[in-house]
Amino acid sequence: MADQGERGSRGLLTILLAISALTLIGLIGLGALVLTKVGSMADNKKEAKVIEQKPEPGKIYNLGIFTVNLADEEASRYVRAEVQLEYSNVNPELDKEIKLRDAQFKDMVNSLLNDRKAAELSTSEGKEQFRRELQLKINETLKFGAITNVFLTQFAVQ
Repeated sequence: MADQGERGSRGLLTILLAISALTLIGLIGLGALVLTKVGSMADNKKEAKVIEQKPEPGKIYNLGIFTVNLADEEASRYVRAEVQLEYSNVNPELDKEIKLRDAQFKDMVNSLLNDRKAAELSTSEGKEQFRRELQLKINETLKFGAITNVFLTQFAVQ
């Protein structure tokens, strides 16, 4: 009779171990399923962010073509550049102000170019620095808005 008691407890222990193992396997499978679903949801969100609207281009104001002597001392060098300004087309007051300050902006371009050497303006970094400095100076004078970009549509150093 003692043998039957031991067999019964071993059988019960075996059943409990089997149930525990199945439960553990089920939990692991459920966790893996949840992780794959969360991962696919994150991928869907990334795809939705890819579509972005580009800002509308602004108005362009052509300051004209400039031929300016450069600051080189060893030789007579000059630059020929066409400068155009981009600004928001939403503000009509800014449009009027830019047209009224045309002479002031042209003077700024001449002054900034005249202070440069040919070596500075021959590099893309030098041209970019000139554009940023011109944009900053112009924006400091404007009351009704700001210039968003400066374009050098023609540029030659000789």
